[in-house]
Amino acid sequence: MYASAVQNSVKSGKWINSTCKMCLHSCSVRVHVTDEGVVNKVEGNPTNPSNESGICPKGNSSLLRLYDPQRIKTPMKRTNPRKGPDDDPGWVPISWEEALDTVGRELKKTFEDDPRKLLPAINDFQKIYLWAWPAAFGGNANYFSVVGTQCGGGYHPMNGFIHSTFAAGNDTSYCNYWINNGGGDGFSSHLHMAGAARHMARARVDRGMHLVTVEPRLSISAAKSDEWVPIRPATDRHFALGLCHVLINEKLYDEAFLKKDTNAVYLVGPDGFFVRNEEGNIYVWDSVDNKAKLWNDETIKDYALEGEYEVEGVKASPAFQLFKDNISKCTPEKISQVTTVPAETIQRIAREFAKAASIGSSIKIDGKTLPFRPAAYNYYRGAQGHKTGSMTNHSFKLVNFLVGNIDTPGGHVGVTLDDFMIDRGHIWEGDCGQIKTTPHQLHPEVPFAYPPNTAHLMDYFPLGVDPGHLITQTFFDQKKWGMDFKPDTMLICHSNPLWNLNGPQEKYFDIMRNMRFIVAIDILLNESTQWADIVLPTLDNLERWNMVMIEPPLTEGQCLTQPAIEPLWDCKSEEEIFNEISERIGILDQWNEIQNYANMFFEKPELMLKPGKKYSDKEIAERKGKMWNDKDLDWYIEKGHSSTMRRPDKFYRPWEGQRIHFYIEDILTRKKELQENMKKANVPFYDIWEWDDYQAIPNAVLDPVHKEPEEYDMYAITFKDVQVNFGENLSIPWISDIVYKDPVHMGILINTLAAKKRGISDGDLIKVTSNYGTIMGLARVTEGMHVETVGVSNALSRWTGYHAVVKPAGGHYNRLLPADLKNTCANSGQMETAAKVKVELFRKNPNDDKIVESEIKNYRYARK
Repeated sequence: MYASAVQNSVKSGKWINSTCKMCLHSCSVRVHVTDEGVVNKVEGNPTNPSNESGICPKGNSSLLRLYDPQRIKTPMKRTNPRKGPDDDPGWVPISWEEALDTVGRELKKTFEDDPRKLLPAINDFQKIYLWAWPAAFGGNANYFSVVGTQCGGGYHPMNGFIHSTFAAGNDTSYCNYWINNGGGDGFSSHLHMAGAARHMARARVDRGMHLVTVEPRLSISAAKSDEWVPIRPATDRHFALGLCHVLINEKLYDEAFLKKDTNAVYLVGPDGFFVRNEEGNIYVWDSVDNKAKLWNDETIKDYALEGEYEVEGVKASPAFQLFKDNISKCTPEKISQVTTVPAETIQRIAREFAKAASIGSSIKIDGKTLPFRPAAYNYYRGAQGHKTGSMTNHSFKLVNFLVGNIDTPGGHVGVTLDDFMIDRGHIWEGDCGQIKTTPHQLHPEVPFAYPPNTAHLMDYFPLGVDPGHLITQTFFDQKKWGMDFKPDTMLICHSNPLWNLNGPQEKYFDIMRNMRFIVAIDILLNESTQWADIVLPTLDNLERWNMVMIEPPLTEGQCLTQPAIEPLWDCKSEEEIFNEISERIGILDQWNEIQNYANMFFEKPELMLKPGKKYSDKEIAERKGKMWNDKDLDWYIEKGHSSTMRRPDKFYRPWEGQRIHFYIEDILTRKKELQENMKKANVPFYDIWEWDDYQAIPNAVLDPVHKEPEEYDMYAITFKDVQVNFGENLSIPWISDIVYKDPVHMGILINTLAAKKRGISDGDLIKVTSNYGTIMGLARVTEGMHVETVGVSNALSRWTGYHAVVKPAGGHYNRLLPADLKNTCANSGQMETAAKVKVELFRKNPNDDKIVESEIKNYRYARK
């Protein structure tokens, strides 16, 4: 293919196969290096079906990150002891020996004192095994960051419950009716956007796929849809339950799928648990013989989905009946009052969705006949990022369950994070014919402990992801939370916790000031690394080795990153840095052992890292390639990747012969265990824990955000587009050139009627205030916002001082959000990401950049 290709460069040189790292995903690229050794072009590798020939604006501009003159070029240490968001650290360059010795010495002090005193913030997704390094540090399980404001706090555990996967998406190859709710898949963000956009375009052009987008903003997805459905923020769960109500009450559901492939037929007792016999086997009701039978009884003639029966001396109903009862009041009319979506719209979309699903149809793929359900409900952070994160995600899944499209061609399919080996499955056998649930996709469960062993209370989230924001509670009130340690050391690696954590900014500043020692590992300075005592510079992606597979929705296989040029500056790989730090602390052997588990090397013992040796980024990359297909590094250097379209047997109904979880009893089981553990240990905060978040089937309770004081009469949301999604890229001139010329990103979006009511015109300086904080920006008046909602791009806010290209803005959206238990899902750890706010005119059209900059600078850190 390359032999006949036209070289896309005016200079002679060579093309190198590699992988982009401008977001958390893994698009294959070709890097052009001139004869002088200069990277002058990065483009998509057409041989990888994951992104085909495309990359997004971030990928195209990645060479500017390599050559950024403000890269950290050598280790540095702080000379100014005063720490604050505007304080100059007084950086001075130092040698690697001095830097590593200092870091090793200070971390060893913490390790010998109490390993729990280390606060790690490690967020390099393409080298996700680095996240496991704290486990080698005395089993440290702290996490000074969050998943919820970035992506899917409730989303990932629910995918683990339903598909035993990390993510999920709609099957672009066959889907004919697609609902996008609060996500930009196929247009602006989320899974492998460069390839997803092509898949989406083909589906719409070639098959005429119908697209409905449900969200408060006229996003790129909404603008290109057949229909945009504006919705009040934090009511997406109710919209989904309204669809379910129509599907159930008009009997538009896939009865055969629910009976054969799900646990919707399992009988549930009054305590919420399945009714079992003495051996622990679950009962169902045979509607023909009119009697209870065990789930695996071969004489079952037909399963009851509805009704109430007496079994083992208790009243019991199928799980499907419980869900029907739960949403009995979720009529389109009632749901319309909550969501502002017209009742007739809810009813019509439900009917269209069911019709497009073609319930009962089939398709033959690779000689195998499969159910064909070409309609699917897709969603992501904007829709699910709310206090009731578990129930919200479950509600979306149940829309798909009802039409029988889970993991079917054209339906809603699970997406694995990394299969590690080409023949390794992701489904395991569970209890009573059900698949094993795997809610922990990022790290193993943190065991219960009291006093807590984590600074963010992860000891009490047996099914959740890390709610790092809760450190704002424990750090300042140790007695209330029973803390017998207080963090005093921080390690930041490719992370910006001050930026991604929600809640009270001034508390995060105080936490940073209270650290005895902070080390930061990164390529550029940011709002958080500015607080470090030592900064260690890493190689750019175009200077290093890596092997990665991150959530490709339609494909599988590993992608190689290889150096395009020799390192420009005095930088090291992350592997070398962690090896050197580990050796100085005395935990190198523990680190190697942790890497064996994080990378699954133990499944091929010949690849395992051995004690007493430091392994380079190249050696780790080679082992990961061999894990997948036994090919050596030279094979990957030539090919660039091993990506292929996902094998149908791993993609479509990989759980065939087992049942998937319509009703998630595991949630109640773990709740009961946690309650028993907390009572036994006399945990003082037992009574304030949000126990109602543990539900095996969702209900229509309102999120607390809707109950804020009446003065906050509007909602605020934040949104992301591809050029700034999953990465801080405004320091790249090509990206900032896109963003700073787009009023959507450089202002606060407000509906025309809402603006008029408040005397606000386009270009006015406005304040947006929640019960927790204030931000400021220029009003951008538009018809493309829900009338009750203001929208804040995640490109709007940056603090000045750390990079010459980045312009100042009026505060950080996350300051509008709470950071407490009341607004955190006790099951999943998902925090609320929408806010109730009041919007006020601050200054009529200033028409002067200097005035705007001066005014908003005063609000960068303001609480109110």
